[in-house]
Amino acid sequence: MANRDIPEINAGSMADIAFLLLLFFLVTTTMDKDQAYVRSIPKKIEIPPEDLPDVQKRNILAIKANSQNQLMVRNVVFSDPDMISDFILRFYQTSEIKNKPEENFPLYSTATAGLCDLRMAELDAKIEEADKVGASDLVKFFSSALEEWNKKKKAIKLYGKTELREIDKQAHIRIEVQEATAYSIFTQIHNEIEEAIVELRNTKCKELFGEPYTLVKQRYNQDADARDKEVLDLIEILYPARIVEVTPKN
Repeated sequence: MANRDIPEINAGSMADIAFLLLLFFLVTTTMDKDQAYVRSIPKKIEIPPEDLPDVQKRNILAIKANSQNQLMVRNVVFSDPDMISDFILRFYQTSEIKNKPEENFPLYSTATAGLCDLRMAELDAKIEEADKVGASDLVKFFSSALEEWNKKKKAIKLYGKTELREIDKQAHIRIEVQEATAYSIFTQIHNEIEEAIVELRNTKCKELFGEPYTLVKQRYNQDADARDKEVLDLIEILYPARIVEVTPKN
């Protein structure tokens, strides 16, 4: 029998086919995205240590998650994560609406325009003194504090009242998780905190100005209107988002 030549396979188009398949999989494949939170981290300012009072337990709303992903709020196990936002609402509002606040919730302080003027005058003197000795870090520190009191004075004027009641300066939400805690639990805690604070701010903003805080913030991000900025400052003074994340433990 005569030998036959085996025809060669034309592989000239294989590279094109492989490229098309690769492109197809890149376009159609979906990838899971990690959730993340963007926060402004304050810059460290080197200043001499001061004798600051210890933070009272009533001012700390501690939220913990262990390696088994169990949630605890102030040492009470929360089986339903949705309960966290409800407790945060209580944390902010209990002392605000009662003449005699419960011992387990933070106190509120009162600021007036006169108090703002007094504190601003004191800070002006400190800035001048620090500037004379070339303490630039102290100048920055006192200038930042001065701006906060000035912001508060503008907020009181916008509020239309003689005084402004605000939650204790030490009051904050503390998050403590372990290294083995699932990231989904960590993000869920932040979601609950965000939900509660936005609800508080939206409610107060509607009450005072007839529109939600989120709408004012969105408009300000687009136009940077000075009036909107004053509204945002007032609402954020009334309901600050002070969140402390403790280093995860083993």
